[in-house]
Amino acid sequence: MVVEKSLRTLGLDETVEILAQHRDEQLRTGIIDAADRSWLFTMYFNATGTELLACSGVKRKRPSQEDGQKLQL
Repeated sequence: MVVEKSLRTLGLDETVEILAQHRDEQLRTGIIDAADRSWLFTMYFNATGTELLACSGVKRKRPSQEDGQKLQL
C-alpha cells in the first residue's frame, strides 16, 4: 500500500465526525470516480441507501511516465 503524506482531500474531517455518530449502524457506500480520474469520492449512505450521510474526496496524484507501469495497492 502506497501512502501519500500530502494528499488533497475534501470533506474528510466532516466525514469522520459524521461516521463516528453512526459507528454502530450498518452503512452502504458508493464510489464516484471523476471522468478524468483526478478525484475519487466516497459516499456513505444509511442502511437502506435512501439518505446520504457523508461524502469525502481525494485528489489523485498524476502518475509520472516512470510510475505508469507500476501497480499501487
